[in-house]
Amino acid sequence: MSTKDYIPSNDGQFLEWAKNLYAYALPRFAAWGVPSPQKSLEAPLAAFEAAFAKLADPNYGKVDMERKRETRRGAEKAFRLYVQAYLARNPAVTDEDRVAMRIPVYKTGKSPVPLPETVPELEVDTGTPRRHKVHYRVKGRTRRGKPAGAAGIEIRWAILERYPESEDELVHSGYDTASPWVNDFGEASRGKKVYYCGRWEVAAEGGKGPFGEIVEAVVP
Repeated sequence: MSTKDYIPSNDGQFLEWAKNLYAYALPRFAAWGVPSPQKSLEAPLAAFEAAFAKLADPNYGKVDMERKRETRRGAEKAFRLYVQAYLARNPAVTDEDRVAMRIPVYKTGKSPVPLPETVPELEVDTGTPRRHKVHYRVKGRTRRGKPAGAAGIEIRWAILERYPESEDELVHSGYDTASPWVNDFGEASRGKKVYYCGRWEVAAEGGKGPFGEIVEAVVP
């Protein structure tokens, strides 16, 4: 397993990661033969999401910050226990599943899947109000989709007032396995600029290729 912690340290990225894992596991837990994530993950995830949302209020105080820290610790502990107890070495959970949930893939002695050397090229469809359909392809190709050997694509994004200097400024993260990836927005986001970039992921310890170019789109 990779020595790098698979749980994001950034609170926003942690929330995206946790919601992605929860949503992925919820319809599959029975087939995997594990307890429902609702039993141990739903409450701590909801508590952290609510506490984190409080910090968007410019008048938040020390109590709100401490509540965020407390619920973050509780949610992280619950998710880490669930991953290690039911997902990390469960033979019913495939490596593709683990990559989709962004958790470690343990080595099995098989030849590792090489990281893609190509980068994704993104195209944002803005034809639907408050929605972006992010299509992706291997850069330079006309056919949409991921390259051979890639389990899916990680898409980073953020609403910003200026073009970002690097993908590190794109604090939100999504994962997809079949183009397009859909991103929905609220009414308040209409007219704002959103920046995207992506990189391929393979089923080998969550291996990731290089990021492609950052693209810009306006929320219709």
